[in-house]
Amino acid sequence: MANRSFIDKSYSMVKRRVDLYAAVSVGAAGAVTLLKWNYPTFGAGPNARTYTAAPTANALPTGAPYPLQYGCGAEGVRSVTRTAAGLWTVQLQDAYQRVLGVRATVDLAGGLSAIVGAALNTTVTNMNSNGGSTIGVALLSATATALDPAAGSVVLLELNLADATEP
Repeated sequence: MANRSFIDKSYSMVKRRVDLYAAVSVGAAGAVTLLKWNYPTFGAGPNARTYTAAPTANALPTGAPYPLQYGCGAEGVRSVTRTAAGLWTVQLQDAYQRVLGVRATVDLAGGLSAIVGAALNTTVTNMNSNGGSTIGVALLSATATALDPAAGSVVLLELNLADATEP
């Protein structure tokens, strides 16, 4: 299970519910890049309050247990890879008990998104995978077929997970 200091009040019947968020930039031919939010700090440079590509080096966690530092990924998500049109594999930094829900919001500069929903791809999802849970995500069009978002868009993923070991 995740070894983090999460906020303890979720007002949910599910014990130790965890919500993770990821921003994924979509490039040409559906190529994806996990993004990291640059929080403002005193004297921060021009990247504060913007997204930049998340670090991809060092697949294993490093640093002190609190706060647990990771050498790659962003805010609980280790990596996102495209496996086929509209199909992504999301690797988390920690292992979780189960997936409660997956949502996707497409951020566009203009126009309408062809992506109308997200679904859990259960053939890929493995909550006991080595190095963190693996979640398969399918981005769906209005005809319920997997579809890549438009190049230049940013997909905001919301992952609702259960971290509880007890029923």
